[in-house]
Amino acid sequence: MLYYILFNTFLVALGCVLPWLHPGLFVVGLRGIDMVDGKLILGLALIGFLAASYQLLQKRGRYWVYGLIGFLILIISALDLYTFYQNRYPIGPGIYLAALGGLQLTGAYVLVLLRQGRGSSPPV
Repeated sequence: MLYYILFNTFLVALGCVLPWLHPGLFVVGLRGIDMVDGKLILGLALIGFLAASYQLLQKRGRYWVYGLIGFLILIISALDLYTFYQNRYPIGPGIYLAALGGLQLTGAYVLVLLRQGRGSSPPV
């Protein structure tokens, strides 16, 4: 499960480097790290990546951190997507990767909660 979380945090970080807005007639092309929201999402992804790496070394689990980080990334990227759609901006692939990674991090936490409810320990 931790390798899946590491992959998703890498996916979010990659989405922040890719373009969020394609250049158009009245729109400047922007990458995720060119915007404040992209920097915030990249910071959250790096925190999640470091926490998962530390957890792999220590063999202890605190999965609520990934659920919180994934939910925050999902909310921020969904608000950005809504704004881009509303203003009819040409959307790039980076914002979709960030939203998908946030959704998968949140889903991984939900799966850990369901497994703990059944009495089995979460996999490493």
